[in-house]
Amino acid sequence: MTARTTFARTAVAILMAGAGLLAATPANAATNACSGSACDGKDPAVYCQGDSRTEESVRLGQALLELRYSPSCRAAWARISNAGYEPQDNFTPYATIHRNSDGREYSCSVPRGETSCYSRMVNDRNVTSYAKGMWDSGARVYEDRTASC
Repeated sequence: MTARTTFARTAVAILMAGAGLLAATPANAATNACSGSACDGKDPAVYCQGDSRTEESVRLGQALLELRYSPSCRAAWARISNAGYEPQDNFTPYATIHRNSDGREYSCSVPRGETSCYSRMVNDRNVTSYAKGMWDSGARVYEDRTASC
C-alpha cells in the first residue's frame, strides 16, 4: 500500500466518522431553542420541557390545573391533567395561560378520550402570568385560576 492510498483511506474514514457524529446529533438540538418573546405561541414540549417546573397549581374537582414555567426559556404555559370527561358532560375541559401585561392568551382543550392538555407558551420575562381552566364533572362545573407568577 502506498502512502497516498493510506492517506486517502484515512481521510475517507475521518470524513465518514465525522458524518456519523453529525447524524447522531439530534436535528433539533440547536434549532429548537427559544427565549423570551421568541417563545410566544410555541409548543413547550418541543422547546422548553427540559427544565420546566410547576410554579402554581389548583384543583378543579379531580383535575389539576398547573402554571408551568421554564427558566431557560423564560416562558410559561398552562396544563390540565386528570381531566377526563364523558360525552354527556356539558363542557370540554380546558386550560389557558394568560399574560398579565397585555392579556395575551393561549388555550388547549382536552381531546375526547384523553385526560390532559397543555397550552402554547407566553413570554414571561419580566412580567407575570397565570393559568385558568375548567373541568366539568357531570354534576358540577369547576372553574378557577392559579396565582400570578
